[in-house]
Amino acid sequence: GNPNEPSPTGPILGANSELEKVFVMPPHMGHSDGINCMTVVEDKVYTGGRDNMLFGWRGGPGATGKFELAQDMPPINLGSKVTALCYDPTTKWLFCGLWNGDVMAYCRDPVMEDRLSGHRRSIASVVVHAGVVISGSNDATVRLWTRPSPQSRFQCHGQPIQNPTGAITAVRVLNDGLWVAGQNGITCFDLASLQPRGSIPSNHQVTGLVEFQGHMFAAYRNGDIRIFDALGNQVHELPSRGEHTSNTAVEIMMHPVANVPMLLCGQQFGYVTAYDLPSFHPRGSFVCGHNSDVKAILDTKAGGMFLTAGLKGDIMAWRWGVSGGQAPVASSPFAPAPGAAPCGMQPMGGMP
Repeated sequence: GNPNEPSPTGPILGANSELEKVFVMPPHMGHSDGINCMTVVEDKVYTGGRDNMLFGWRGGPGATGKFELAQDMPPINLGSKVTALCYDPTTKWLFCGLWNGDVMAYCRDPVMEDRLSGHRRSIASVVVHAGVVISGSNDATVRLWTRPSPQSRFQCHGQPIQNPTGAITAVRVLNDGLWVAGQNGITCFDLASLQPRGSIPSNHQVTGLVEFQGHMFAAYRNGDIRIFDALGNQVHELPSRGEHTSNTAVEIMMHPVANVPMLLCGQQFGYVTAYDLPSFHPRGSFVCGHNSDVKAILDTKAGGMFLTAGLKGDIMAWRWGVSGGQAPVASSPFAPAPGAAPCGMQPMGGMP
């Protein structure tokens, strides 16, 4: 291409750019293998890995005053690779989807745990909607789980739902629809009847779904991004372009200075490209772990900070700010609200 033409993936966001790399986890810390998933739980971040481990982290200033992630509890061995994480703040249950098809569930208050068994292959995605736990698996089924009473265990509600678009990669709820992404496209189910409303076929695996302002953003393995309205009509497509030829993780967050939403697309080999919304103007690209596919991007929803985690076990913290200047000064993204007692999650009862 013409060297004078702007890159389709924007400038490289390196040193002195508007993006600051605020923390790189040292190799001796954390997971011994790749990381698959991350979630925010109150004032902590949990990461789930291919080493079967669940780690809890707390962010804040370290000994040097710089931001760092510190291990908050002994890691928990879940006995199988951790493939999906979901926390429901309403009920205080943390759901850990596993490679063996089980979902381990831990309640923070009151302290309880449960194992949701039924899927035959790895759990790709877990969401909670109106008190119902929805799990999507590589076995191409969705299961719904409910607790009839506060004392009872989770029970599979009805029959597993077969997904016509194959092995499942993500489940999300938009209005009264359950969107199920898979190997061969997306199927939308009616939440009330659980009947499929229709499918959006694709030649490429759907690698992620994220809901934003009443629309569903779908990321595809080949680097395409498509946006659908709540009825499943495609309203925009961002075809694979320039260096952006894969999607391995996706997140939407606000830029704290420009005050615009951004779509962050994690890719193979450690690259992330950020696009402003709704213009899809490329804000820029950056690299995380060298040659480490980006498996998860997590907006901490504080001070423009987000985390990335990769296939080689790398965890990094980043903060948007102004070019060459300092980011807006934020206390720890996991700090308790003013006046609130620090509520560090205790290792939950019964857990090893």
